[in-house]
Amino acid sequence: MADTRHQLLDEALALTERMARLGDGDDWQAVIELEPQRRQLLQRAFATQLPVDEIMAERVRTILDLDKHLMALTVAARDRIAGDISRSSKGRAAANAYRAAGA
Repeated sequence: MADTRHQLLDEALALTERMARLGDGDDWQAVIELEPQRRQLLQRAFATQLPVDEIMAERVRTILDLDKHLMALTVAARDRIAGDISRSSKGRAAANAYRAAGA
């Protein structure tokens, strides 16, 4: 059973690494599409009450570190999009004011 759990975590780790690379490339749609598959692998890996060994613990730590990286990328992307929206709104307001002034 431990081998199966290790294999599931190996697959989840590989998927998480792929998601991190995709996030680095701003391919958020692909990240979103992979998340359910990763979640399922993790749920299956921890579906039993068997104790976690050191190999599993190390894989989980690595996944958590990559998750932190992904979260930081997500926050940066959100902030970048919010800035883009704000600039667009200000530009639209300026254009409307210009038109309203009769120019």
